[in-house]
Amino acid sequence: MAEMVLETLRELQAADLDVRQLERKKTSHDRAAKVQAVQIAKHKEHTQALRDQRRTARVATDRKELDVKQKQAEIEKLRAQQMQIRDNRQFQALQNEIKFAELAISKIEDDILSDLGDLETIDAEIAEAEAALARQKQTLEELKKEIEARKCDLDAEIEACRKRRRQIASVLPPRVVQQFTRIADRLDGEALAPVIREEDGGSFICGGCHMSVTQNTYVVLAGHGSDLVTCPNCTRILYLADA
Repeated sequence: MAEMVLETLRELQAADLDVRQLERKKTSHDRAAKVQAVQIAKHKEHTQALRDQRRTARVATDRKELDVKQKQAEIEKLRAQQMQIRDNRQFQALQNEIKFAELAISKIEDDILSDLGDLETIDAEIAEAEAALARQKQTLEELKKEIEARKCDLDAEIEACRKRRRQIASVLPPRVVQQFTRIADRLDGEALAPVIREEDGGSFICGGCHMSVTQNTYVVLAGHGSDLVTCPNCTRILYLADA
């Protein structure tokens, strides 16, 4: 009796593993879409950070350009004052102020040129980031369409496998099915394992956890007893590898 039950349990395990594999495939599709969405969100943050960086740099450049205009206005004012002064010392003092203002303008203009170069670099980075973001969005849309197209097929395959599992389980004693299900849920569907004779020919191991089992376990299984035998370590239901 146990031999027939074990054979049916092996069929049940095959059907159960098929269901789990299909469910993992369905989950992996959804997970891939979520991962892509997360990447898009991060890329949006990166792109926005670049835009904020550009805005800050542009404000700083505009401020420097305003400083240049203000100093140019100061120079015009100083030159106007020079036209009205006849004292050489005062004229020279104003001339020195003009020189200092011109030097300051030259320094600020150099900074502005450097800033404009930085802005061009940032603009290029923004353009590249926006193009990459557009590609990622397109990939996500294509992935969603693919998932939707496969969803109905996967659901049909899963239901067919579940039906086959139910049919196999229906011929087994309820307590055996409960035992199988309990172990399968804990070990990702691997509720059964073969007893394997090691190369030395004198010892046996569980094919699931690879821990030693007693020779008596092999004898009991070979004798086709009425009770199911489980691994003392992983609790999998054991069967003979060549059964």
